[in-house]
Amino acid sequence: MKPWRDDGLPGWARLSIWELAVLTALPWLVGVLMSYLFAYTYHGMPVSVWLVALALLAVCLWHARHEPGTHHWHSVLPISCMAGVVVSCVLGLVAYRNFYSIYWLYHDSHAYANVLPSEPAAGYLDAGKLVFADEAHIDARRGMGFKDGSTYCVAPIVDAATSSVQFWAAGVDCCSRGSFECDDAWDEKAHAGLVLRHAWHPQYALAVKQAAAAFGLATTKTPIYVQWLVDPEKVEMNYWMLGNGILVGSCLISLVISALVNVVLLRFTAPPESLAFARP
Repeated sequence: MKPWRDDGLPGWARLSIWELAVLTALPWLVGVLMSYLFAYTYHGMPVSVWLVALALLAVCLWHARHEPGTHHWHSVLPISCMAGVVVSCVLGLVAYRNFYSIYWLYHDSHAYANVLPSEPAAGYLDAGKLVFADEAHIDARRGMGFKDGSTYCVAPIVDAATSSVQFWAAGVDCCSRGSFECDDAWDEKAHAGLVLRHAWHPQYALAVKQAAAAFGLATTKTPIYVQWLVDPEKVEMNYWMLGNGILVGSCLISLVISALVNVVLLRFTAPPESLAFARP
């Protein structure tokens, strides 16, 4: 296929400013819409988000199969919109799985304050955030790591009344035997944390078994693992901001791809009037 030329001008140069604006902005707006849905809707209604994406793709395909009418750029617009949908969905899914899902988990879960490390962990299984009493601290001297590619680290959270460890501070690649330096473990102001789900890193349970055997610790069968922090709310918001960063990048990438698709395809798209002259 050779690029159409009847006046020495590339395809985009034959368009008005309004046509160029629509051709560039509409695919970008489609990407913005999908990014918004992944940020605010996907956690509660994932099926609805995918239905919107499929509906947009269906409209684009329907439009692409019909005659462009009096505007030859109409044949380029649906392809550019489909590219915007695909890019925003891929990056939106990446943002959700890595950041938004964690943010919404903590946002929607229970928060408890003035928690005593000697209290049974079973009473806090629905917790997302825990603020411990002032006397709670990490016993870093009894820190332990389990090596499985990375080192999965744990250290008991205790107070004067702790006889069986219910809560463990946890982290990755930040400890050695008898040492624990994960997150804000070094900060005396830290008395809170975000609850880490066992399913995320089952290696923590193996590290607890090693620590219990090495230091003669009693521990519950269902302990709670905590990312030890000064300000868990700030870390929670960091997940939100990182997800937003990916989606802002997604919108910018959609805009660039839209422009590139338009420039390339318009070179090979003849205006309808030229096709009429070419018919026998």
